[in-house]
This record gives sequence, C-alpha cells and structure tokens, in this order.
Amino acid sequence: MSDTKKILVPTSNRSIFKIVLFVLIALVLFCMTPLYLQNRLNNLYETQHKLAEQVTFLQREAMLLELKINQLSSLENLSDFAEQAELGLNTIPVKVKVQGGSNE
Repeated sequence: MSDTKKILVPTSNRSIFKIVLFVLIALVLFCMTPLYLQNRLNNLYETQHKLAEQVTFLQREAMLLELKINQLSSLENLSDFAEQAELGLNTIPVKVKVQGGSNE
C-alpha cells in the first residue's frame, strides 16, 4: 500500500483563531502597503516642490543683487558719486612737487 501523509488540521478554536488572525493581519498589511508607499511618494513630491520654490526664490534674489552690483559699479554711477562726494576725480591733476630734471 502507498503511504499517505497526514495533514495536520487545527481542531481547537484557539489555533483556528490564530490562523484567521494571522491571515487577516497579512491581508491588511498587503492592502495597506501600496497606500503607505503612495502617501510617502506624495510627501516626497511636496517636499521637492517646496525646495524648488526656495531655489527659484534664492536665484531671483541672487540675480537682483547681481543687477544692483552692476548698477552700482557702472562708471556713470561712480562719477556721479565722485561729484557728490567732491572727490574731484573729473578735474585735471595739479602737480604738487616737481620731480627731478629742470624747473621750468
């Protein structure tokens, strides 16, 4: 005769309850994992969007500061500032002391 293997079937209420509970927990975890991953992905996209906004804002601020620097360092602004501060940069220089050679 052939040998048949006996399959152990739980007969007590406690063991059946444990098996059903394990299956339910596995099913819930199986169903909740995609939702958790989707929520996590949405949070990452939201963070990426906020950081992209900050980068854009900071780039705008840097461009404005660079424009301000260019405006302040233009020759017209420097000459206007020299006139306002009475530095006399637009006048002909005057010799204070003759150096070497003849005194003519």
